[in-house]
Amino acid sequence: MLRIFCLALAFLLSALLRPSASFADDWTACMAQPAPKFFYVADKSRKLLFQMEEKNGKPASVREFECIHGRVEGDKQKQGDLKTPEGVYFITKVITQKLDFMEYGPHAVALNYPNPADRLRRKTGSGIWLHSKGKKITGITTRGCLAIDKGEIMEIAPLLKPGTPVIVGEKVAGAPFYDREGKERPAGMAGREEISPALPNGKTEVVGRLTQNAPSACVHAVDFPIAPSPAFAAVQTAEAGIVHDLAKLWKALRLQGSEEIFSLYDAKAWPTASREKFSQKKARLRTEFKSRNEFRIHDDLSILYGPGYWVSCFTESFALKSGGRRTDLRALYWMKDSSGRYRIIGEARIQK
Repeated sequence: MLRIFCLALAFLLSALLRPSASFADDWTACMAQPAPKFFYVADKSRKLLFQMEEKNGKPASVREFECIHGRVEGDKQKQGDLKTPEGVYFITKVITQKLDFMEYGPHAVALNYPNPADRLRRKTGSGIWLHSKGKKITGITTRGCLAIDKGEIMEIAPLLKPGTPVIVGEKVAGAPFYDREGKERPAGMAGREEISPALPNGKTEVVGRLTQNAPSACVHAVDFPIAPSPAFAAVQTAEAGIVHDLAKLWKALRLQGSEEIFSLYDAKAWPTASREKFSQKKARLRTEFKSRNEFRIHDDLSILYGPGYWVSCFTESFALKSGGRRTDLRALYWMKDSSGRYRIIGEARIQK
């Protein structure tokens, strides 16, 4: 019965899909539902990093940091272009040893650039980090990374764990702000009515300063000036729902050990996006099927919106032969194929 239901659902979803719209170099990151309970979003245009947490069932910015990016504007395309990539990324590891202090500060985390969508688009480069500097970051740039003040990165270092999502956009839209008591700040009423001198170019979005939970964190209280059009928001909501249902279908087929799961993958795009033959992916999944009784998928599925793609992510754990269990974040990158159907082009699997 479940097999019939799954096939029927897949057929229905494929009938609803349309070719995706093109994405621009100045991509605007928008919040989707269900979002992770905790993640970061960088707005390159305003040089801000937002700490996002769940508030009243929706993602909201609870803290902001001044954040610099690459010295050349635009979305990263190739090795050495000094641009900061735009899209959905995840922290893969923490770096504290052998850091050039003046260049990277005392603490850094690596992001999974290039992700599968980046590789499919033939983007090159590596070593994109979130770090700090050995000096004040105001007025300087990076070689393509994101950087915040060294005092602030040390404050949030315990939160910067492998598997944490970091979304990078030219602009950011679609989330409210909250004050230190957890109350939503209405537009134009963020903090005390005083213009902050700390942001460059005297941007008019700045309406005050707000002291957040950390005693030393006096940060910029800035409203999101961008709201997606109703038409775009409706399409995004519908497509987020489609990807969410496809991800649930993937989870059901994975737990069954059903080879019908292979129909959810884009076999043509996989080799470029994932750097392996699709036959190798199938062989690995078949090996995983044999030990599925030791495998658990947690009920924490979330959806993230990227430039021309979607990412579904969740936690999974499995028993180790040596004893104990290992817990990973698994992220599935979904893009539309030539027929307009969402399929998986690649994955990110990160030990938490």
